[in-house]
Amino acid sequence: MKDEELTQVHHVAINVSNLAAAIKWYQTSFNCRLIHQEPRQAILQFANVKLALLLPSQEQPHVAFVKADAANFGELFPQPGDIQSTCLADPTGNLVELGAT
Repeated sequence: MKDEELTQVHHVAINVSNLAAAIKWYQTSFNCRLIHQEPRQAILQFANVKLALLLPSQEQPHVAFVKADAANFGELFPQPGDIQSTCLADPTGNLVELGAT
């Protein structure tokens, strides 16, 4: 399989108890940039992937992939950053987001 055939990871989303403290920790511990922030989440850009920081009462941890045919997996809903996505669960129950660009 050639690299251009590999599916792209868009972001990984984890829960944090304090958004401001988590943003500060990631930015001072690693070389990343804050690219989006709202009261319930923040998104940090790293060289190869985005990290979404979520308040646990608002969203579940998940992994998100870019998939051109995401609509084949369910209805697409608007997300921050001009992306539409749908969610499903893997065989273990982990939340997986598929975003169409």
